[in-house]
Parts: sequence; C-alpha cells; structure tokens
Amino acid sequence: MSAPSTSAAPDPLTDPHRVAAARRLLEEAAGPAAFDRLSALAARLVGAPHAKVTLFTDSDVVIGGHGLPAGAIGGPALLTGGFSALVVRTGTPLHVPAAGADARVVRLPGVVSGRVQAYLGAPLVAASGHVVGVLAVYDPTPRDWSADATELLEQLAASVVAELELSAARSAVGASLTRLDIALEAASVGTWDRDLRTGAVHWDERNAAIFGLDGARTIEDGDAVLLTSVHPDDHAPVEEAMRAALAGSGEFTVEMRVLRPDGSERWTVSRGRVVRDPRGEPVRLIGTTVDVTDAREAAARRLSAVQRAAAIAEVAAALANAQRMEQLAEMALRGCATVLGADGSALAAFDTGGGPLRLHLTSRLVDAVATGADVDLPTGGVEIELDDELPTQWVARHGERVLLADRAQAVARFPQMAEVGDLIGVRALAALPLRVEGRVLGSFVAVWGEDRTFADEDVELLEALTAQIGLSVSRLQADAERDAAVEALRVANARLELLAEAGRVLSDTLEITEQLGRLAGLVVPALGDWCWVVVPDEHGRMRQLASAHRDTARNPELAAYVRAMVAGITDAAAARVVTRTGHPVVVGALDAEYVQRALPDPAAREMLARLAPGSGIVVPLAARGRTLGALGIYRDAERGPHTDAELDTALEVGRRAGVAVQQAQLFGQQRQLAEVLQRSMLTAPPAPDHCEIAVRYYPAAAGAEVGGDWYDAFVQPDGATMLVIGDVVGHDSGAAAAMGQLRGLLRGIGHHTGGTPAEVLTGLDRAGLGLDLDTLATALVARLEQDAPELAKDETRVRWSTAGHPPPVLIGADGSVTLLDCEDPDLLLGVDPTSPRHDRVATIGRGGTLLLYTDGLVERRDRDLDAGIAELCRVLGGLTELPLRELCDQLLQRMYLPDTEDDVALLAVRVHPQDEPRPPEAGPQVVPPGIPAAPPVVPGAGTDLD
Repeated sequence: MSAPSTSAAPDPLTDPHRVAAARRLLEEAAGPAAFDRLSALAARLVGAPHAKVTLFTDSDVVIGGHGLPAGAIGGPALLTGGFSALVVRTGTPLHVPAAGADARVVRLPGVVSGRVQAYLGAPLVAASGHVVGVLAVYDPTPRDWSADATELLEQLAASVVAELELSAARSAVGASLTRLDIALEAASVGTWDRDLRTGAVHWDERNAAIFGLDGARTIEDGDAVLLTSVHPDDHAPVEEAMRAALAGSGEFTVEMRVLRPDGSERWTVSRGRVVRDPRGEPVRLIGTTVDVTDAREAAARRLSAVQRAAAIAEVAAALANAQRMEQLAEMALRGCATVLGADGSALAAFDTGGGPLRLHLTSRLVDAVATGADVDLPTGGVEIELDDELPTQWVARHGERVLLADRAQAVARFPQMAEVGDLIGVRALAALPLRVEGRVLGSFVAVWGEDRTFADEDVELLEALTAQIGLSVSRLQADAERDAAVEALRVANARLELLAEAGRVLSDTLEITEQLGRLAGLVVPALGDWCWVVVPDEHGRMRQLASAHRDTARNPELAAYVRAMVAGITDAAAARVVTRTGHPVVVGALDAEYVQRALPDPAAREMLARLAPGSGIVVPLAARGRTLGALGIYRDAERGPHTDAELDTALEVGRRAGVAVQQAQLFGQQRQLAEVLQRSMLTAPPAPDHCEIAVRYYPAAAGAEVGGDWYDAFVQPDGATMLVIGDVVGHDSGAAAAMGQLRGLLRGIGHHTGGTPAEVLTGLDRAGLGLDLDTLATALVARLEQDAPELAKDETRVRWSTAGHPPPVLIGADGSVTLLDCEDPDLLLGVDPTSPRHDRVATIGRGGTLLLYTDGLVERRDRDLDAGIAELCRVLGGLTELPLRELCDQLLQRMYLPDTEDDVALLAVRVHPQDEPRPPEAGPQVVPPGIPAAPPVVPGAGTDLD
C-alpha cells in the first residue's frame, strides 16, 4: 500500500487556468473608464474613500478605481494586493473592520504603513467559474462594514465581471469577423443574397469575379442570371436545388458551370440557406459560391493517375504470376487497352545466355499475321533478325524508345512498316526497351489501329508498364536459368552418384565377371533400358562378360541375344567398330539394312527385334590408351535418344570398366608371375610334424619386373622348423636378385649352424658385409620349438628375431588375434652388422596360427604402417574360422589392392593338435631327407590336458 500524499493543495492564486482566464479578460477589455465609474459607485454607495478593481494575472493588475488617477490601468496593487490575494484564494468576500487587530492581515504592507485600516473585497468570478480578480473598498481608519455594504459590493462585482465579459465578447466577434473576411478572401469564396420577394440578387466583389465581372453589384432580375450566366445543361439542377431548399430543410447546394462574358467556362459550387420571417415565410436566400474548376481538373488528373496506377498494379500483379514468356504480352495489353485504348501488343526478348531475339504476339496480332501470311506461329516465340528494319528489333538493339503517331511517320522511319502495318492493321506504334539494371532484355510494343498523339502521361504509363514487363522477363529468365542450373545439378549429381557407385562395385571384388555384372545393373535404368559388355579374346573373338535388362525377368532373353550377337556379328557391328577404333558409336534408329549387315544370323535379328531398341550408344572400355572391350546401352523409343551429358557419363563408365578389365588382366598376370617365381626362386614349404604352412606372393608390377619380398620355410637338422619373411629395399629386378642372394645365404646359414633366429640374422648381416652385397632389407626369422613339457601341454614355442620388419600376428585357437610386437626392434640388415640382435619368445597353442607378412600388405599412401597393422588385425578377426589357405586368400582379397605400388609376401603356419592325425586340409607330412617323419599321432601330446 502506498503512503498517503503529503503535498499541499495547489494555490488558486497561481492556478494556470485561473491566470489564463484573468489575462483573457484583461487583454480583451475595451478600457478602464467603465471600471472607474463602477469603482466610484461602489465607494459612494458603501461610503468608503477608496475603491479599486484588481485582476490577478501573473501579477495583480489594477484596471480602475476611485481615488486613483483617471483611466489608471496596470501595475501591481501594492497597497491592497495582500487583501485581494486572500479573496482570490478563498473565493469569498473579505470583511476586515480593523486591520491592525486582524491576524490575517496585520503584517501586510498597507496595514503596517497605516494607509489601510478597514477593507471590504468581493471576488470577481468569470463565466468559466474562475476567480479572476477583486472589487474592493478600503479606508485608512477602522470602520465596521454593514451586511448591506457586503451584499452591495458583491452585486457591483458581478456588474464588473459582466462589463469585462461583454468587452471581451465584442473584441472576439470583431476578430472573428476579420478572420472570416480574410478566409473568404483567401479562399476566393463569394457571397450572394437573393431577395425571394423581389427576385433581386446581390453579389459581393468576389462572387462577381467568379462570374467574370468586376465589382460588387445588385441584379434586379435573378432569373435572368440563371439564363445568361449558367450553362444550359445546369438550369434544371439549379431550379431543383432551389425548390428543395424552399420546400425542405432550407439548405441549398448545387454544382453548376458558370459562363463568363469572355466565353470561358468555370465549375462552381453554391451553398446557401433560406431565411424566413417571423411567420415562417421564406424571404431571403443567402449563400456562397466557390470556383472549383481547378479542383475538378486536379481531381480528374488524380483520378486518371489512380486509374493508370490501378492499371499498372493490375498488370503488375498478373505479370508476377506469369509462368511463360508468351503470357506477358497479353497481360500488358490489358493495361494499355484499359487506359490507352491499345489494340494489340508484342514482346521481344532475348533468350538467356545471349541467345536470339524471339517475338511474342498477342492473340489479335497472331490471328492477323497467321491469316495474312497463312503461317502457323510457334507458341515459344518467333526468332527474328536482329537488324534495324523494324521498331521491335531497333529498340532491342539500341535501347531507345520509338513513338510513331501515324502511318506516314512510321513508314518514313521504317519503310517495312508499310507492309507490316497493312498486314496487321497498325497506324500508330510505341516501342520501348525492356531494361533491368542497365541491361536491355528486349522490347515491348503497343499498337493502335488509329492515329494517336502520345501525351506525356501516356508515355509515363507505357514506361511504367514496360518496367513491370522487364522485371517479369528478368524473373522468367532467372527462373529458366535457375531451373536449368537445378536440372544440370541434378544430372551432374546423378552422374556423380552413378560413377561413384560404379567405382564401388568395380572395387568390391577382383572377379571381373562379377564386377561387370553389377555395373550392368547400375547402367540400367539410369542410362538405358538394357545393356551388354563384350571384350575380344586374344584371337579377336568377341566374348560376353555381362548384360542386364531393366525388367529383370527378361535378363535370360537378353543374355541369349548377346550370345547370339557375339557369335555372329560382322565388322560393321557397333561393338566391332568401337573396339577397333576406340571411339563411341551413337546408334540412331536401327533400320533393317544396318541390322542385316551387322547381324547376318536371322535368329539373332529376331531376338533383337523382340528387345525393340529405339536408339543406343556403344562406348569403349578403355584404359591406358588401349580399347579392351565395348559397352552397349540401348533404350526404348519412348525414352528418346541419349543426350550429350548421358553420352559423356557412359564414356566415363566405360573408362572405369576398362580400368577394371585391365586390372583383372594385370591381376591374372601377377598371379601367373607369382606362380612362376614361386617355382623358380621360392621353393615349396615343408609340412613337418603337424604343421601346415601356406605361402603367397604377389608382385607390385606386371610382366617380368618383380620386387624384393620373399618368404622361406625349412627344417633344421635338429627337426626345428624355421620360418622366414623378408623385404629387400626396392621394387625392381635388382631387388629381386638381392632377395635371391639373401634368401640363399640365410637358408644355408640357418641350416648349417642350427642357430637361433637372432644368431642366423647376425650371421646373415655379417656375410652380407663380407660378400659386399650392399643392400638393405628387413627380415623376420621365427623358429618353432617344442620340448616334452610343451608337448604334454599341446603347445609350441615360437622364438623369433626381427630386423626392422613388421611384427608377426598370432591367431589363437579360440579366435583371438594378438600382435607379437616389441618396443625396441633391431636394425635392418645392411645397416650395422656389429649391432646385437635379440630373440623373443611366445607360445602358440595347438590349433593356433602364426602370420608373417611384408609391409606391402598393410602400408598405403593414405595410411601409415600402424594404421595398416590395426586394419590387418581387424580383418583377421573375421577370418579365424577359415582353413589356412582360404584365410590367406580372403586376407589378400580384402587387404591387397591390385594397383598397389608394393609387392606382398605372406607366410602363415598353423600348428594342428598332435594327439590326432593331420587334418585333410593340411595335406600329408613333408620333411627333407635325413629328417625323421613324426608319427601320425605323437605319443605324449596333450597328456597334461587329459
């Protein structure tokens, strides 16, 4: 709750409304003489020596009084001002018989000086209710004021207020009359007065001026005025307005045209009022006249402007919704016909991208041209020559408007307008450039069948309409460009998606037939309704690799046709032409003559007819400048021929398929070379005891160039199995030769010495120095060992030493994958033969697998060795259930890329349980001469597990 206000009530003496009321009476009072008289009367009637009238404005002002100089006005009422202020504040009379004894006034200056000892004051209350002053009498000696004196003073105070109000009213009326006269003069409003009894009419000076006459005048015959000074067409409305005023409300209002003596015509509005006598009979009609000619003309201009603006707005709204260029001319004609009465219009616009100028006509002009020239006009516009022979082209070229008011003017400037004008019935023409942001997009033409003079407002309307049309043309062109860009983006995205998917399916497997089969399934229906892929063999005979139909139920039918096709096609067939030339062939409509030349076999032609190709394209399977085959893509007639973009996409698909075919061929060569290399340089591994050893080698390049990766496995004299994997630095025949030397040295040292892996690598490093091999290589040597306790536990010990080689991977019988890594690997071979080497030991449970590999399996340009080894372990985790040889094959298929720049060697050994015979997939036991073979079931094996 808020605290109650403690502020004091406003002082009535300083109330702005009261002050304003007092100032109004003071400023509008006629003079102080009347107040001198009233104050003298008050002094006489009350019997006081002094009286005064005081108005309280911003300061108390004396405007008259008895005992003051005659006509006194102004100045503060210092002597009795304090007494009067009390009256104003209380709004009631103040009765002071003895001021010296009255606490309210004893300290006032007049009392202290002794000049005022008795005081009687009555408030002056204005019509607004505000106390604006005081009528007071006073005496320098004490006296008792009677009740009659107080009442008399109040009555006199009312008279003073009445005098003030009357004077103010007279002043206000005079000012109002002056202002009225000034207003009538400024507004050119004339006044008139008609005596209804005599018919006489009086005009003041302004009214006479409206009728073209000088000076005020009285016309005795008012009816004659109607006949001579008012337009005949307005006589009836004037008479009707007169009758209505006399018979009805008495209000007279009429609009009429005044005929001046000089022959000019002015529009006026007269308003009046009937004045009646005490009996209610009309005696006079008093009114005003205003010349509204200029206002009417301005209104007409505004109306015309509104109509034009409305026409432009209507056309602009229609144009904003236009969807085709040919609609714009018809829409613009609405505005021209509505406001300017045009009979037809045309629109010429340049195609996007700087294309030709195309003309679009309204239906009336289309009908006229088609009838006169007996031609059919395309709905997409007529392409016209970009010359200066006709206004349409001239304006579009030069960007300047052309206005031709009549046929003679048109033919004089453009002679061909004689023929054109006669053809379509045109006499007047306006051609304006379609300009947006400084660019000329074309031209807009409006035509009339009659001669026409082009006013400034007509040109403004035409320019406004043309501006709207230009914006719509720009919008439609932008929409077309955007749609084209969106379509191009869609096509590009579809092409990229198709190519990306093609790349994916061509890299999922190394089996080329499977790759191309998946690729054919992508090509249809994206590029065609059916397709085939064929390649020539080493004898030039065509061989079918893949085919696909969008209707999968027809795939067998298509495959049968392709078999028949490759069996009997001639050199004229598209597949032969493409593989021979390396250039694509676009197959249009397959006419019977071409089909017979390409396919001599009637049965093949019949199968082709059932497939009903409408058109097609055949593209080469190309890689590294060689054409390895052909891809044929065909579509039904309703889909239409292939576009240039689709042909480009097909060519790219053909290139990617060609690379895949080449990779498959290279992969085959690599496998063949690996087999030869394995037979010539890499001996077959032994199969001692219950060990199964699988090896793989893939060179990095095709042909005779091989790398320096190698593997080896042999049995030492004590029966231990040695496993070797190595990689000579380099990827050429020199590396292969160095690999052969190192392999032979290591094999001899390991077999002769029977040393541990670290001892064998140390001996090899020193032998390389002594024999000046001058080569660097990584290598890993592992030895499988087993003593009696390990035999009983069904375990095998693996002792290994590495010379900078990637670490081995151990796959447990339970499917676990463990990387046998070491924190501080030994140096590469050939770096420092004196550097010590170390053996490391791990245990393999029977059923486990040890994998040795070279870095070509795991290292890529896009990933380092650690990431590759992590990927290797991940892939192996999904292969642990596979037989050993299948595990190696699947690992290579998933990890090794045919186009890798490094060769790969792989050695895997699986130790099968010894308490049961070797499994069939391990094959028979194979050991060198002089090494006794292990029994099918080794005694004591796995006894600790029983």
